[in-house]
Amino acid sequence: MSDLHAAVRTPSRLSTAAHRAEASSVVRPARRAAHRTRVSSPPRVASAPTVRWRGGHRRAAGHRAIVASVVAMGAGWLFAILVAPHVALSPGWRMVALFCHLTCLVVGFGAVLTVDWISLRWLFRREPLGSVLTAARGAHLLIWLGLVGLLASGAALGPDTSSGLVWVKLLAVLAVGVNGLFLGRVRDRLTVADGRPPWSALLAGVVAATVSQVGWWTATLIGFWSANS
Repeated sequence: MSDLHAAVRTPSRLSTAAHRAEASSVVRPARRAAHRTRVSSPPRVASAPTVRWRGGHRRAAGHRAIVASVVAMGAGWLFAILVAPHVALSPGWRMVALFCHLTCLVVGFGAVLTVDWISLRWLFRREPLGSVLTAARGAHLLIWLGLVGLLASGAALGPDTSSGLVWVKLLAVLAVGVNGLFLGRVRDRLTVADGRPPWSALLAGVVAATVSQVGWWTATLIGFWSANS
């Protein structure tokens, strides 16, 4: 009877052991394959972020702001012309006003030349567009301080408004100021442009830079001529 029970139990035990051996033989190669796949797979590398110019975060000026700025500039320019004939300085104060006039010329015109030089290098693909925009943003305050200082110190020097050359110089200063506002708007368009800037903005920038150079050089040469005549 015991032999019969042993004969009955033995196959079941053998079948269970065989089943476990078969299952382990299937699972282990699968685990090894998965482990090899995880080891052999190359690590994920995060894509490098695209480098973009982040210097201009201010909101672009609207049409009303531009018109208001032009009107304010024209009013200040006209006020300086009307006040200039009534200003009488002593020789000492006149030297101070002349020194301030020359200093503002160096500051304002020097900043303009720096920005235009970097812009010219960008046209010849020597500098990225971001360098031009960064230089323009950094020199923005210097240019306006030089221009306003030129207007104020020039009015203190009492220019001869009956001379035609003086009027050409005054109109050149006004053109430089209005052109500066236009250049600020062009810079805003270039800042928000994705990828290659539009040709309309680039052409407007070239025209505005040319007007700026002509205006500054005209005012400088006429001022030099008037001081030595």
